[in-house]
Amino acid sequence: MSPINKKEKRNQMIQTLKEISLSEKGRRAQAIYQELFASQTWQAARSIGIIISSEIEFPTAPIINEAFLTQKKVAVPKSMPGRRLVFHWINQNTAFYTSKFGVQEPDTENEAIKEQIDLLIVPGLVFSHQGKRIGFGGGFYDRYLVDYQGETVSLLYREQLSDDWQAAEYDIPVKQLFIAE
Repeated sequence: MSPINKKEKRNQMIQTLKEISLSEKGRRAQAIYQELFASQTWQAARSIGIIISSEIEFPTAPIINEAFLTQKKVAVPKSMPGRRLVFHWINQNTAFYTSKFGVQEPDTENEAIKEQIDLLIVPGLVFSHQGKRIGFGGGFYDRYLVDYQGETVSLLYREQLSDDWQAAEYDIPVKQLFIAE
């Protein structure tokens, strides 16, 4: 059987994620939060890069709250021309706006350079067992990860784990997957 193309796989996964209720997502995410927070990767990080999740994505608000509680610095990305991401430091009082992509971005110019971010929590729709991922199609994270030297993890539901698609040569795998059963 030939692999499914990325666009088709992306569309299938968006539909699958929409079918999981918010309460079910929250329940399943709890164990992953505990696993993440207990991990050496989390413990060693002084700063994290993370998105403000949309309704279909793995919920990130509890992670951001835990980061603030444990005195970690938090950076959230903005999308820039040329399909680039630039992360900006936030705090509990940072205001956000909705970008043209429908993503919550920080209303701040306090830029975080890559070398300052110890742990990047990389979003995605589909993940291979090797950590390759299909995102929302813009290639923003693939460009960012090219020279990123810190740790990378992704949080996902078991439904997002699939190897029936072909990764591109420029796809950069995340180092560790945390999978919510």
